[in-house]
Parts: sequence; C-alpha cells; structure tokens
Amino acid sequence: MDSKQLFRFFHSKFYLSNWLNEDGDLAQSEVEVKWHYCGVNEDFRTQFVSQTIDDTFTDDEIYLCISSGNSSLMHKSAVVDQIWKMLHKKEIGIMDQSFTKMIFFNSYSTFKIGIIRDFPESRPKPAGSLLKVAFHANSVDQSTYHVSEAVTKHFESFEKALHKDYGGNMEQLWIDLELVESHKSYPLRFQKRIGNPSSYTEFYSYNVGHYSVRPDFEKLRTLVSEEEICSYVFELLYQSTQILLDKQKKLDGFDASKFRLDFQNALKKTGYV
Repeated sequence: MDSKQLFRFFHSKFYLSNWLNEDGDLAQSEVEVKWHYCGVNEDFRTQFVSQTIDDTFTDDEIYLCISSGNSSLMHKSAVVDQIWKMLHKKEIGIMDQSFTKMIFFNSYSTFKIGIIRDFPESRPKPAGSLLKVAFHANSVDQSTYHVSEAVTKHFESFEKALHKDYGGNMEQLWIDLELVESHKSYPLRFQKRIGNPSSYTEFYSYNVGHYSVRPDFEKLRTLVSEEEICSYVFELLYQSTQILLDKQKKLDGFDASKFRLDFQNALKKTGYV
C-alpha cells in the first residue's frame, strides 16, 4: 500500500476497533475507555510512550499513520520521534502488521489502545449458540402508551424462556409490537448482517430474523384492564410465530414447533393466556 491507501485503510480499521479500559479489558462504553496522557513538546513522555509501544506490538516494524502523504511502515525505534514531532499538529495512528492492534493519539496529548475487530459480511451460526430473542413495543403514541407499559414488563421472562438452541441458522429473533395505528407491519425477513448501534463492542449482529406484529386497533381501544390487554397481545404474539413454522425450511431447519411450545408455556405462566 502507498501512503494514501494506508491512511485510508487505517481510518477504516479505526472504526472497527474496540478500545481498552483501565484494566486492559474491552471497554463497554465510551466513558470506560482509558486515555493515557503522554505530554507534548518538551513535556513529551518519551520513555512511557516507547514502553507502551513495545508492550503493545511484537513486530519490529509497525505502521505509522499521520496523513495521506505521511503514512508508512516504520521501525518502532523511529516511531516515537515522529509522534513527538507531530503530536500537537495531527492525530496519529499506529497499527501492527497483522492489523489486530492499534494505538490512537489525539492532538490533546492523550492516547488509547485498541483491538481491531473483523466483522465479515456473513458468518455461519456458531455451534451450540443459543437463540437470543428480543421483544419490543417501542413504537407507541399517546393512545397506546399504556399498552406498551402493560406488556413490556413480561418481555424479559419470555426472552429468558426462549434462550435455547433451536437449531437452524438464526442467532437472533426480534419481534416488534407495532402500536402506532398509521404504521404498517412488515413480514419476517432474515438478514445475514445488520448494524448494531446499541452495542459499543459488537458493531454488527448476524443471522437475524425480524418481523413486526400489528394489533387490531379497534379491538385494542375496547380493552380496559391490564389483564385484557395482556391476554389479547400475548395471544397475538403467539399466533404471529406461525410465520416461523411457515418459513422453517428457509431458516435451515429451525425447530419452530419447539420454539412455539416453549413460548406458549412461558405465556401461560403469566396467567393471562
């Protein structure tokens, strides 16, 4: 790679990195990321930076990325001097030759250490992994907010009851209860990779089944008590899982019958079904 290509490559890897916390583990939020102070100009902590680079990278030569015209493979002994010269002017990145580790220096004289992750376009379901089910009722308006409040308190128990291995190729199943009357439901779709903005470390979710359920809003308006609401919605959610049975072959042999039985048993435990 020439300098321009390397600098672009560095930026692509920067956004696929998990940053370390104070204990050297993966930080689970931006707040947990450990920033190390290294000083600037005459206060630059040469020995500290040099030792950190030696501890982080086993290669004798590493990639130093400063700009599109100043990025190259360089011996570790020369990298520290380049950082000292440019730190107050530019943000600087260092990567190993296998592109698995990174140190990023900002212009405020601090740096963080990260692990570069690989997120392929697709992957097979890991052997023995358990299905992660997530129920949502977030799309509401003033007239249906109380419905969401009534049913969501039970979702966690359903998700735990369905956290099993049902075979097939599906790793996650997201079921949305649509509580805005003007919104339409959408059928089951299976996505090999989808962005995961809710996680700081896992940027993508794989092998995800996702569909929504739309209630009869006329009927919903006639339901007053929490018992009536839960009874109706839970039955509706259960009936919606027929789509998993219909699409069983496309889900590579996912055991929809077992899933539905487990879901039915979990619903019965609420006393509303």
